[in-house]
Amino acid sequence: MKASIYIESFSAFLFLGMLCTLVSFKSTELRHESDSSALHWNVLPNSFIAIKGSSNVNTFGCEASGTFKAQPLIGVTAKNGKGVDMKGSIGISINQFDCGNRMLTGDLRKTLKADEYPQMTIHFLWLERMPLCDGGEDFITGKVIIELAGQRKPFYLRYAFSKTSTGYKLEGSRAFTFADFNLTPPKKVGGLVKVKDDFDVAFTLLLDNCK
Repeated sequence: MKASIYIESFSAFLFLGMLCTLVSFKSTELRHESDSSALHWNVLPNSFIAIKGSSNVNTFGCEASGTFKAQPLIGVTAKNGKGVDMKGSIGISINQFDCGNRMLTGDLRKTLKADEYPQMTIHFLWLERMPLCDGGEDFITGKVIIELAGQRKPFYLRYAFSKTSTGYKLEGSRAFTFADFNLTPPKKVGGLVKVKDDFDVAFTLLLDNCK
């Protein structure tokens, strides 16, 4: 009788031990899953952004680098499970853009109303999913708000995410028009040289890690 009670007590103790181990393992597993549903990117100072356009005569490009005012880009899986909610931004002084031609640089700054609105800011809002960290190039759709010349406009962008020798990079670009931001393209020489209304904004953000 005593042996039977002892065996039953030992069995109960063994069952509880196995149950505690299972719960502990499951908690660890859930914690790892939770960790994989968040990202935190610091934007490195050697990132850069470019504005590219054209006229009826030629094309031009204006670039700024190493002068970002960046907040960390932070993302968590959306509560509805659809994509990744983002926060964080990058800002660049309009007067940091250099077009390689003093007259063209001055025209761009004047067109973008640099005296009145000295900064262009990209606010990150959403990603369709977490990026892949397998070292290959991954393409992701995201949503941002671009703040330029006193206007705030939402846009969807297509990103390329990939590994570099020192970390990761996020590249994005999109075609816009000056009219998107209630701007008028600059004209020179009595209107003979006309800058076309459409232009591209492209950026390469160098990041310290994948997640």
